[in-house]
Amino acid sequence: MSHALCALVVAGQVDAARAEALGLYAALAHGDVTVFPIDHYFSAYWAAVRGDRGELDLPAGILSESVTFPTEAVLRDLAREVTRGGTPRFAVIQTEYFGGVGDQWAAAFEGEVRVTPDGATIDQALAALGVRATATEDEFDVIGLGSLRGSPDHLQVYAALCDELGV
Repeated sequence: MSHALCALVVAGQVDAARAEALGLYAALAHGDVTVFPIDHYFSAYWAAVRGDRGELDLPAGILSESVTFPTEAVLRDLAREVTRGGTPRFAVIQTEYFGGVGDQWAAAFEGEVRVTPDGATIDQALAALGVRATATEDEFDVIGLGSLRGSPDHLQVYAALCDELGV
C-alpha cells in the first residue's frame, strides 16, 4: 500500500473559513495541530500570484532528495493568515512510501526560523509543533497521518493554474 502525502501542518487555532478561502482544507486536526494537504504546485501558485519569491530555510538534503518538496516562503504567510498570528508555528512534511519502502522529509518553523535539524523526520517536526508520542504510538500515528494516503483531488487544479501563469 502506498503513502504519498505532502502537507502544511499548522499549530494554533485555525480560522477554517480563511483557510478554505486560501484553498487549504483540513484533512486532520489533533488538538491545536491541523494538517492541510498541499503540493508543490499549490505553493508555487500562491507564490506567483502574491509575487513572493522568498524561500523557506530548508536543509540541502531535502532539496537534493525530493524534487517536489514545497520550498516557497509563502507557506509561512498562509500559516500566519489562517492562525491570525504574528509568528506562526508550522511544518511542511512529505512522504513517498510504497510497500513500506520509501522516504520522508520534514521541516518545522517558528516564523522564519527553522526549528528542526537537517534530516528531520516527520515525528521530529510534529514534536516541534507540540504533538506528543505515547507509549504505543509515535507522533505520526498520534495525529492519524497513516490514514491519509495521498493528495486530495482539489489540489489538481493548481498544476493547471501554474501552467496558465507560466510557473
